[in-house]
Amino acid sequence: MTAIGKDIEKYLSQVKAYLPCKKSDKAVILEDIRQAISEFAENSDIQSIDDIYKRFGKPEEIAKNYLTDADPKKITNAINIRKVVIAAVVAALLVFTGFVIAVFLDLHGDSHGTYTVTIAEEGTYYIDDYRVTGTDFNNS
Repeated sequence: MTAIGKDIEKYLSQVKAYLPCKKSDKAVILEDIRQAISEFAENSDIQSIDDIYKRFGKPEEIAKNYLTDADPKKITNAINIRKVVIAAVVAALLVFTGFVIAVFLDLHGDSHGTYTVTIAEEGTYYIDDYRVTGTDFNNS
């Protein structure tokens, strides 16, 4: 690929980044732009990527022009789908993080000898559900 060809692909990637629509719609739009650039290149003497910028504009401008002509419902749906996906990923990460913290705390407690003491009546104690009798179980 020539240097100008690489610059054109970079230009198209930048346009793609500004398009908030489905991949299939982006592919159609980018193919239209690629075709227009090819036709321009056949009929003009392109010296650098600056010639593409002069003819077609900045990537954000060309994306904006396509979005102006696009169906607003499609754009809104694409943006809403992105928001739902992002929210689902964030929720999944929060649940996973909570699970990891709970497991860590449980393992930490098990490895550091924690126990529960319940006093049933004077002289009878339960340590983790095991019955202990006597008045002072700490000295045994």
